[in-house]
Amino acid sequence: MIIVLSLTGFYRIIAHSNQISSYDEDIYIAAKQVSQYAIGSCYEEVDDSYTYYNFEQEEVTFELNNRRLVKTPGFEIMLTNIDNLYFVIENNNIYMNIERSEREYRFLVNYAKEKEEEDIPDEELE
Repeated sequence: MIIVLSLTGFYRIIAHSNQISSYDEDIYIAAKQVSQYAIGSCYEEVDDSYTYYNFEQEEVTFELNNRRLVKTPGFEIMLTNIDNLYFVIENNNIYMNIERSEREYRFLVNYAKEKEEEDIPDEELE
């Protein structure tokens, strides 16, 4: 009898958990990580992917790969199970747009600062 009552209670918990809505916290975490990587950098390309130069002047790209938000070089998976990803520049800011399960999320990633063609090293300024 105790086993039957325990199984019934367990079944109710499982049935209730299927009705709980998803808050997509992982999207917010990934957006913050992307923003932290890109802060203060100069962009190269903003479209389906976001390419920028970090402080060491290495080219870094965020892009959609197999329904995942991926950072290269290397292959760091920032977010999984997304339907679409694109970046736009509006009002001198770069925004990341993520679509998942017919919902769209938009995040401010960085200030839109273009990379200058010829950066003069500090040694030449002296």
